[in-house]
Amino acid sequence: MPGLILEEAHALQIVSQRPHPNIIGYHGCRVRRGRITGLVFDRYENDLNHYLKDGIGTIDKEAFMAALESAVHHLHSLGMAHNDINPANIMVGEGGVPVLVDFGSCREVGHKMTTSRGTPGWVDEEDDYTTSEERHDVFALGKIRTWLGNPVFDC
Repeated sequence: MPGLILEEAHALQIVSQRPHPNIIGYHGCRVRRGRITGLVFDRYENDLNHYLKDGIGTIDKEAFMAALESAVHHLHSLGMAHNDINPANIMVGEGGVPVLVDFGSCREVGHKMTTSRGTPGWVDEEDDYTTSEERHDVFALGKIRTWLGNPVFDC
């Protein structure tokens, strides 16, 4: 587990140097007795799945996707790929705007993936998820766009 936190903290350190309004705000690590015990982020109440499932609000699909695509493009411009975009990793902020979270699978493009390799059902099952690639995010964005047209919720 500590290795996973370090990998996520490394990715977030890179991303936080050039913030984006649709990427979670990262404020650093919580340390106890010389060890990282957690990561400190901006707080959001609902992920996309719960936001829609529980009827908390509605979203403008096109504006939502444009903002999410902007966040992913920003990541890619930094040489990073998220590698795990799915409704549970998209929080919904005020006004129904998306905020991309969970950078546990985020790596520099071309770098090897460790144990975090996307979420089943949101990855291209025919693709190789052993290396961080922009195409993983592009595929997931297409899945999100389709899902938003007719959301199906896990119980």
